[in-house]
Amino acid sequence: MVDPKVLRELSFFSDLSDDELSAISGIVEKKYFNSGDVIFKENDEGGGLYILRRGEVKACKTTPDGGLLTLMLMKDGDIFGEMSFLDGRARTATLVAITSVETFVVGKSDFEGLVEKHPKTIYKIMVNLVFHIHSIVRGMNARYLEMVNYMWGRKRGS
Repeated sequence: MVDPKVLRELSFFSDLSDDELSAISGIVEKKYFNSGDVIFKENDEGGGLYILRRGEVKACKTTPDGGLLTLMLMKDGDIFGEMSFLDGRARTATLVAITSVETFVVGKSDFEGLVEKHPKTIYKIMVNLVFHIHSIVRGMNARYLEMVNYMWGRKRGS
């Protein structure tokens, strides 16, 4: 259990009422990682949603030669593990702590256990997850268009 006042500091939970924070705080667990620690690996069984309270992590994909290619860097307040949290599938990336890291973790089964007693709270958190994923997709779309425009411009100028 995490103090609801601490959760209030995070933008992910900022729209929750005091009662809603109290309800969710009962299923939030603190986890710490040292620089270089693997938080989870690509293809691991998923289930937990991570909220990064302090520190920096990188999301990586495994290369054919077994190395790690960094896809994204995350910092204080960012969330990760949301896809496995939502769909129950294996992790799609390896997450590695760049610095000492403090996270809050919400387990999928604990979260689902709150649905009947706190549906409004669950709804608000799900909306926050949708907005988070939406921002990732928009960013990917923008980068894709930049790449296409760059490549299209190179072909025309050749």
